[in-house]
Amino acid sequence: MNTAPKFDTYPLERAPDFPWWYAIGAGLFVLACAGAMQLDFGSFYNPIMRFLLIASVLAPWLLIFLLRVLFYRLNRHNSQCYAETSQQIQQAWWVRHRQTVALIEAVLVGGGSSDPEHRQALFSADHQPPAPAMTPDGATVRLLQMFGDEVVEREWQLAKLLVLQWQAQRPEPGPLQPLACYWQGSLSAWQAFVEQMGKTFAQVQLPEQPESWRGIDSLDSIIYRMQGAPSDARILCAGCQSLPARPDSRLPAGEAAVLWLFGPEGGVRFSRGEWFDADTELLPTVAERVLQQSEITSPPQACVSFSQPDVPSLSLHGWNTKQNVQDANFGDLEGLQAMVVQTLAAWYVEQHQVPCAWLANDPHHTLALGIVKPDDSNS
Repeated sequence: MNTAPKFDTYPLERAPDFPWWYAIGAGLFVLACAGAMQLDFGSFYNPIMRFLLIASVLAPWLLIFLLRVLFYRLNRHNSQCYAETSQQIQQAWWVRHRQTVALIEAVLVGGGSSDPEHRQALFSADHQPPAPAMTPDGATVRLLQMFGDEVVEREWQLAKLLVLQWQAQRPEPGPLQPLACYWQGSLSAWQAFVEQMGKTFAQVQLPEQPESWRGIDSLDSIIYRMQGAPSDARILCAGCQSLPARPDSRLPAGEAAVLWLFGPEGGVRFSRGEWFDADTELLPTVAERVLQQSEITSPPQACVSFSQPDVPSLSLHGWNTKQNVQDANFGDLEGLQAMVVQTLAAWYVEQHQVPCAWLANDPHHTLALGIVKPDDSNS
């Protein structure tokens, strides 16, 4: 669970019963005085010895009383320090947990979207998803501009098409040396991506070996890394996936490619999001934590998602998870689900300037969900 640190209540000592202590002291004083008056110490030493006798009787009581008060005051002081330190730790956790990163550019190529003109249509009530193609092995949702049946070959084509679509969206990019590159997909597809980048954007330098995309965990690392980075710092994330058709699959086999360019500022804001593990906590609890992370009180009106038949629905808790389900638009994408819905959520935010939620599976968790918010520098 990715929860804020919780601290047990500091054990408080009961306050001294002052009337009881005062009564004991008064009683001891009376007894000491009565005893001193009955003793004869001689005319010269009589007053001094009586005073010393009374003091010797009261001194232990006074010492114990002062120690009891001191212990109580120290306990209250430690309790206050403990509470202040706990609050500071919790506030620091939330400050870090609420950090965001700017999505500078995004490219999405898939059966339901291959260029920016298709973005608005995906959120329209009149939108008609592509009809699945039926093959002997099962249904598929494929890009028409690619050929061949082999998954490896199609992923190569997807990687190259992703670069060409990026070129179409930004014809003249400046020099780019990403701080890091993340890739979701096979290494051979990454090599095809790098090869096409070298042909299309010679000024963009990419490593031979990218960092593996680990879903929401990688997004967390990127956000942490971009805090305090120069305004021109960039991190490149991309991936492509083409699934083979399977006769027993719940969804048609899909294929898609995604590219993100992150920076410290200048685009819609990606939060860290939250993950849900079915064995450890309840989904509504995680959904409430998502709202806390984004500092909003109610779920956004729009939530882009893929259906999750094995996970409880959030519809009863105010989340609109049924309206923008992308199953029919993209088919089954497995590990690329989250990147697709996050991209679509970012486009929705750009268009409407309101927060948009997303929900999808994750490589290491049962589910991941989060909220994309408008660029706060424009407010």
